[in-house]
Amino acid sequence: MTHREFDRLTSRAANALRGLGVEKGDRVTLALGNSVEYVVAAFGVLKAGAVLNPVNPALGAQELGYILGHAAPRVVVTDASNVANLLSPKLTLPRSCTVAICGEGASAHSSLARLDDLMARSSDDQPAVDLHADDPSTLLYTSGTTGNPKGVVFTHGRTGTSGAQFIEALHLTPDDTILAVTPLFHGNAWGAVVTALHAGSTVAFPKAFHASEFWPLVHEVQATVLYTLGTVLAMLLTREPSELERNNPLRVILGLGSAPIREQIIQRFGVVDVAECFGSTDAGVVTITPLGAAPRAGSCGPPVPGVMVRITADDGRGLGPREVGEICVHSPARMAAYFRDPEQTARTIRDDWFFTGDLGYVDEDGWLYFVDRKRDVIRRGGENISSVLIEKTLREHPSVAEAAVIGIPDPVLGQEVKAFIVRKATVTADELRAFAADRLARFQVPRLWEFRDSLPKTPSQRVEKYKLRQEHGDTSKPLLG
Repeated sequence: MTHREFDRLTSRAANALRGLGVEKGDRVTLALGNSVEYVVAAFGVLKAGAVLNPVNPALGAQELGYILGHAAPRVVVTDASNVANLLSPKLTLPRSCTVAICGEGASAHSSLARLDDLMARSSDDQPAVDLHADDPSTLLYTSGTTGNPKGVVFTHGRTGTSGAQFIEALHLTPDDTILAVTPLFHGNAWGAVVTALHAGSTVAFPKAFHASEFWPLVHEVQATVLYTLGTVLAMLLTREPSELERNNPLRVILGLGSAPIREQIIQRFGVVDVAECFGSTDAGVVTITPLGAAPRAGSCGPPVPGVMVRITADDGRGLGPREVGEICVHSPARMAAYFRDPEQTARTIRDDWFFTGDLGYVDEDGWLYFVDRKRDVIRRGGENISSVLIEKTLREHPSVAEAAVIGIPDPVLGQEVKAFIVRKATVTADELRAFAADRLARFQVPRLWEFRDSLPKTPSQRVEKYKLRQEHGDTSKPLLG
């Protein structure tokens, strides 16, 4: 699809939504899979002056019901593959909410509003909506690793800044093709779409990620830039090597959480620039490792242009280089507010600084080092232990596919260190203990080990550590970050 055709179709989608009663400021929820229809509907929402609310259509009735009840959308747009989930008797839709269906198979649902038909009868002219930089544009919900999802509001002014940050950091040009393999409701893939439109580049995405189809897809679309997650890259590393993976057109991989396996990626796939990034749903993109720069072990790079980072102590004091404290961010791309939660907004945004709830430090050049979530720091016998450091170390073992480390209650030490391991080859606890002991301080080496076939994860593939803690009797509510 060309940019001209995309502009025309998104204007039609905007007019179709307005025909369904959508007005400026109304929420419109997208609950559909990766497709061209998804992107057209999303930008139609924005052109209509409404607030885009993307959700994972496969969420369970309880979580999806919570989000819909909290967001109170005027319209929910779905597709034939996901409509049954929305119409389930277990799910109660908000009052005055219209369900619209689009894409292949929509004609089989005659009782629902059909967005494609409405678009066919709508004007190509962009709706005359008076929008300003401070008007809300997007309502995202956090991934749920901290319990109930939090609604995160962005404005048009704030969402318009992130594309330029990636263009400069990744040296993007109109000749690039960005491939995103995560779901479009995930910020990683959505960021690829927004960045490509800012850069005048091409963006491509599959309906769903399949490891066996990945390298053929890279060659088919001639992707030069890949947006993905470290978990996806780790999955690709477990597959048998192929000729396609070595002779690929990729020049940059932006792999969130890829630092522990960066060298393996470079050696195996031959992509020299594997960039790491620090950010979150609510903080936006904060840092990216510069292309061509020598990596610094444990660092996720310096702040992107326009963003400032400072490290603060619990009493609010600013800390110096290599002193660990809470990571605070001053950014034009951060969230504007938590939806319907002014108290949490006030606690999190202070003097225009966003307090992330993450611990880290900066070096003398301002490069950021993530240490851990405040919630995930293990306190064992008076020592503060980073679960992230242990996990990164364990993932370096060739027989470890995934690792999650938590603190569990201990009557003497306060907490004891436990590691949950997903193996990709045979390995014992004693072997991993020895591997860790060669690389970590003695007090950091896990004493307890458990091997599993999989770890509990959110739909965006983040490990739900709070569920692991709950298995060991920790019922306290996780902190928000």
